[in-house]
This record gives sequence, structure tokens and C-alpha cells, in this order.
Amino acid sequence: MAIRHLTNSLLALTLFFVCSCGKDNDTTTPAATYLEGTNWVPSRVKQLDEHIYLDEKYNVVYVVNYPAPDVGHAASEGHRAWYFNFDTHKAVDSAAAVDGEATWHIMFNSIYNSQVNADAATVEGKNGLGKIRVVRTAFDELTAAPADSMIRNSVPISFDINDVIDSWGYYQFSDHSLVPYKDRSLIFLLKDNRYVKVELVNLYKDNPATAPDYKDENTKNLAPWFNFRYYVQETKGDLNLKTNTK
Repeated sequence: MAIRHLTNSLLALTLFFVCSCGKDNDTTTPAATYLEGTNWVPSRVKQLDEHIYLDEKYNVVYVVNYPAPDVGHAASEGHRAWYFNFDTHKAVDSAAAVDGEATWHIMFNSIYNSQVNADAATVEGKNGLGKIRVVRTAFDELTAAPADSMIRNSVPISFDINDVIDSWGYYQFSDHSLVPYKDRSLIFLLKDNRYVKVELVNLYKDNPATAPDYKDENTKNLAPWFNFRYYVQETKGDLNLKTNTK
């Protein structure tokens, strides 16, 4: 009887040890939790306004499914410019932006609003403030802005996947779709010498893995919808853009 008790005790101890080690060595990554209705926005964000959310932990702002001015209208009507202010987290009236009566930092225009523009005060190709550049680094992996001069006023969509000019994505003629590049970030140098990093996630509603069929009658209701996130370095001239939102 004593031997049986000893055997049972040893067996229980062994099972406990095996289970404990299995738990300690479990490298399974828990599934990411996202804001309801999204597949890229962390659930911890705080809503600031309709379509606007803030990750207070990292001071990253998320713009989610923000409808462009002409969503729902025929493509022949064109895509009207859309202006946005990084500080207020709000869209800016286009007339006021053009007249210089309202401050804006990023503007989208051209086909499907796919061209990204900075508020440059200098001409294209000249060093100065209000500039933009593309870097081949993922948003969270981009920890600092390059110190060399920035000369681009805008970043148009590429029309070839192998385009030598960097962009946030490319326009695929075969199915008239917008395809975001992976691991690309935009860096803005604002007129007041602050740096901002931006990830343009998608211009399709709900950030689908593949673009919707352009032949679908409802496709015009799926693009453009702005989905992007950004981080503002509040200290002027500071190159630090470190975040880690994962």
C-alpha cells in the first residue's frame, strides 16, 4: 500500500512538472485584438471623433474609414482634394485650405485621392520645410527620420510595381486597383520643423486583403475611404519617431 501511494505521488508530481514546463515554454502568440469592425486598429484606442481614434500609450492617431468627399458619386465627377490637420485630428475645409485661411498638413488628390501632398512652402526639388518622403521601413520599425534634406512636395501613386520612384503603393491597370506596398512609411517635415511619420494603410473601406472588383456597381462606394495612422514628434527638429504599437 505504501508503494502504491508513493507511485501515485511520483506520477502526480511528474504530471505537474510536465504541465508546468509546458506552460512556461509556451511560445504561442495570443491573437491580436482589434477595434470592432477593423483588422488593423488596436482595441485599446480611445475614440476622439467619428473615424478618429487615439492610442494614448504611444500617441498614435488612427484615421479609420474616413469617407472622401466624393464617395458614392460617379467616378467621372473626379476625386476632390481632401485636407487634414495632424494636430486637430480633423479634416480641413478645402476652400479655406486653398485660401490659406486654415492650417493643413496632409492633402490627398488625383485618381482615387491616391496622391499624398505636404504643405510645402518651397518649390518641388528644393530643400525646405513642408516636405514629404517615402522610406522602405514599417511604421513601428521606423525609429528616426533621416537627417538629410527633404525635397519632395508630393508622393503620387506608382503605376508599376517596379517603379524606381518610391510611393506608398501602386495602381494596377489590369483590374484598376490600388495596392499598398508592405513595410513603407511616409515622413513629413512640417513648416514648423516638426517631423511626423505616417502609414497609409489603405484607401478601400475596411482595409480588405485584396481590392474589390472594379466592375462591381458598388465599387465606387468602397474607394476612397482614408485609412492611415500617424505619430507627431512635438519637439521641433527632433528626429526621434519611435513607437511600438504592437
